[in-house]
Amino acid sequence: MAVYPPKISSRISRACLFFILFCCALAVLLSAVYLQASTEIPGTKDKICLVPPLSNAIAHYKQIEARGGWPQVPAGPTLQEGDRNARIHLLKQRLLVSADLSAPVGEEDFFDEKLTAAVRRFQARHGLTADGRVGVNTLRELNVPIGKRIEQLSVNIERCSAMPYPPEQRFILVNIADFTLKLFENSNLQLSMSVIVGKKYRQTQEFSGRISSLVLNPNWNVPRSIAVKDLLPKIKNNPGYLKRMRIRVLRDGKSGAPIDPATIDWGNLSAAHFPYRLQQDPGTQNALGRIKFIFPNPYDLYLHDTPAQELFKKDTRTFSSGCIRLSKPLDLAVYLLQGTSLGTMESLTARMSNKQTQWINIPSPIAIYIVYMTAWVDPGGIINFRSDIYNRDTASRRHQ
Repeated sequence: MAVYPPKISSRISRACLFFILFCCALAVLLSAVYLQASTEIPGTKDKICLVPPLSNAIAHYKQIEARGGWPQVPAGPTLQEGDRNARIHLLKQRLLVSADLSAPVGEEDFFDEKLTAAVRRFQARHGLTADGRVGVNTLRELNVPIGKRIEQLSVNIERCSAMPYPPEQRFILVNIADFTLKLFENSNLQLSMSVIVGKKYRQTQEFSGRISSLVLNPNWNVPRSIAVKDLLPKIKNNPGYLKRMRIRVLRDGKSGAPIDPATIDWGNLSAAHFPYRLQQDPGTQNALGRIKFIFPNPYDLYLHDTPAQELFKKDTRTFSSGCIRLSKPLDLAVYLLQGTSLGTMESLTARMSNKQTQWINIPSPIAIYIVYMTAWVDPGGIINFRSDIYNRDTASRRHQ
């Protein structure tokens, strides 16, 4: 029997391991091809979700689980292209198992262009910034056990089964967990944008409605809960806050008469005693931005612009008090007002430049569905996952 020196023996062992991984990756890749073929159903690109592809995804992931699942990648410094690190070997194994990386894998401890592309694929289908770098957020998603992913798929099958198929040819879909708004017409995606949703303690609700009008240069009638919990402490700490933010104080009640803030003893006011209403004038600092979209609902929720555009650069965008902030509100307005005198960006911005608050009816009101999906299979057969930002998956599992 041949006896090899330790270094050669180690290389042979690693080569055998990578051959085994190659075979596993091939099996996973073939399963993924089957999954993609089984989810390409004609005329379903505009559906909120479909149960059969989710069921196929569960079967696919259970096969991976039966083969031992995927390895954990140890914590450490951010990994990126050009790095040489022992952790990269495990990163490649992890991405091979999920078919984000295809064999051959090159040098086992070197981060090459092919691995960068694989990391970007993984990040894109997990709702992360696809920069190809493995930092804290990407590492967290990589190390979610496959059993948890199967549970996540199962919860979303239950959600999907309860969702209606939109009967309309055109509708808006907001997925809270994905932080996106998409507008479909005749089974085609017409518009897509990032959104900001409610904080964990002021969650955006799931429901459906119909957008019938919009407001240019809106006032913001500050909800009482925000006035007493968020703004009152700021007013007490800074007497000039109201003037700087162009917020007027109105007497509570039907009259709504304006009041000089200097005449109010703010120190004696509290959540239990606040006989006023606050209203922010239109302008660059207005919390609603330049435009808001109205649709009747029991939550007093609407879509609107925001002056805080920098927040759209974040992966997790839970910053609002429940309403949905849009990254491209004027694009949505132009689309909804097409065929009217305000149906172009030029005409709309010209109308807004007069700074006057204007209510405008939408010629053809559009249905809107606000959903919470943390796992789905897209029309290309790609399995997507998102973080359970409101812990609703956990709550659903408790009731199953």
